[in-house]
Amino acid sequence: MQPVADLHCDTALELEAGVDLAAGNPSGHVDVARWRTGGVGLQLCACFVSSAAPVERAFTAVQTLLDAVDRAAAASPLDLVLCETAADVRNAQGRGLVALVKAVENGVVLGEDLGRLEVLRHRGVRYLTLTHSAHLPWAASSGEPGGDGVGLSAFGREVVCEMNRLGILVDLSHVHESTFWDAVRLSRQPVIASHSCCRALCDTPRNLTDDQIRAIADSGGVVGLNFFPGFLDPGYLATLLETTGDLFAAYDRIEAELFDQPARKLTAHREMGVELRRRVAAVTVGLDRLAEHVEHIVAVAGEDAVTFGSDFDGLPDLPRGVTGVDAFPAILATLSRRGMGAITLRKLAWNNPLRVLDAG
Repeated sequence: MQPVADLHCDTALELEAGVDLAAGNPSGHVDVARWRTGGVGLQLCACFVSSAAPVERAFTAVQTLLDAVDRAAAASPLDLVLCETAADVRNAQGRGLVALVKAVENGVVLGEDLGRLEVLRHRGVRYLTLTHSAHLPWAASSGEPGGDGVGLSAFGREVVCEMNRLGILVDLSHVHESTFWDAVRLSRQPVIASHSCCRALCDTPRNLTDDQIRAIADSGGVVGLNFFPGFLDPGYLATLLETTGDLFAAYDRIEAELFDQPARKLTAHREMGVELRRRVAAVTVGLDRLAEHVEHIVAVAGEDAVTFGSDFDGLPDLPRGVTGVDAFPAILATLSRRGMGAITLRKLAWNNPLRVLDAG
């Protein structure tokens, strides 16, 4: 089976809530058995802290999530192993293990303390998503207005330089275009977008323009394709915006009110996902739409520029035919049916993300 790498999942939140991946996780998108069925050899586990959480507690919160990933690997030593480098990942594959590499989503965890980056790197973190859905004092996000001409502050520029020094990849998913271009100009290492799609095919600020995709490729980096239908399909996005505004408004309230109760928070988010899926049920998005985004990235920037960044366990909905991480063989089969050759599929699924881990 073709080995698969996935640049982004939010399964650390499931682990923090007490989910046992070895026992199965039918209410989520990821567990050990489905990693195996999906042929996954490398999973980047993003430890996400919401901007709605208490800022003064964000760094402690991300440490708790990193601990949860550590415990999951330790609990399944015959299936999972923590890795940091591409060499580690290749060794794990040779031993028949799924390699877990830690990442952090949302620079809110740094506050304005550059020393925290070194702590994260010592914990095994290999990329940091600079922002999430809200602006930081030092970096503008794509998730709210007011980011034009803001970009990175002086401290934000220090963050990028220190990440380069430490070997933490700069992840530009979620950032405003002003932040994106500041970071690309500054970084001396490859940059990535760990879980993003193409704005040419689905026009939302959360997606990447063709110029951004080319800039990531020119840096030696890679785009991890997000599986959320709202980023894949304009019809779904329009329905989402028309029918679910109140649900997304409730998201930050859930994050703030249930910050110290991860199990209840997970339940609340799952209930919100059920309601969201009910409201958008009239619009279906299939695997061919996902494949079109892959093909667009290849056409714009070449076959070295794309991989998967599913966002599993961080999505309220998925394309038809995808229920979790076990769907990768079906996705690869769809791409093959549409004419993608074996060499390109190998790069997409495996070689491209390992190359970036080597470079970073």
